[in-house]
Amino acid sequence: MNKLDIIQKVLEVIQGSMPVTDGSVNNECGPANCGAATLADDTVDEQVIKELCRNFAKALNDRDFECLDGRAEYHLYTVDHLIELIKNNDEQNTIKLFNDNKIKSKYEDCEFLSITFSADQEQAVVVYNVITCVVSADNRYFKELNKKNNKKNTIKEGAPFSTTYTLSVKKEREIWKIDKFEASEEN
Repeated sequence: MNKLDIIQKVLEVIQGSMPVTDGSVNNECGPANCGAATLADDTVDEQVIKELCRNFAKALNDRDFECLDGRAEYHLYTVDHLIELIKNNDEQNTIKLFNDNKIKSKYEDCEFLSITFSADQEQAVVVYNVITCVVSADNRYFKELNKKNNKKNTIKEGAPFSTTYTLSVKKEREIWKIDKFEASEEN
């Protein structure tokens, strides 16, 4: 992919980026009107960041190979991170993974462990556990998943499991966006 192709793709994503069409992610949903549990002592930024993280986990984990949007979470990323994903063919790789393995997964819940802000309050690192359930998939997918998991706990069809996500978020045009993402091994 050349630079012009990447820029065109980023512009397409930014212009056409909408929450997941199945309603699993609602960008208009804030902490006050989503029924999301927030602590009374959370700052406004903490509430917004937690909602961003929940929406990200939902977009990433509420997926079905039969009607898959390979870029459901793209509207939550910074432009720089989005460019990297496009360069690395993330959308096609996601679609291939889900289609090849016939994966249907479901977001269950999340638990926030920490939010650490930078001195200027323009960036933060969020650590939280995301509970997911693989509703169905080919057996080879579970074998590979459990092999990567080093047999700590066997992940089975229909059984929820937890993964620790670490997100670097930052303000881009005064809106919190995801700049980097890491997932631990599943528990």
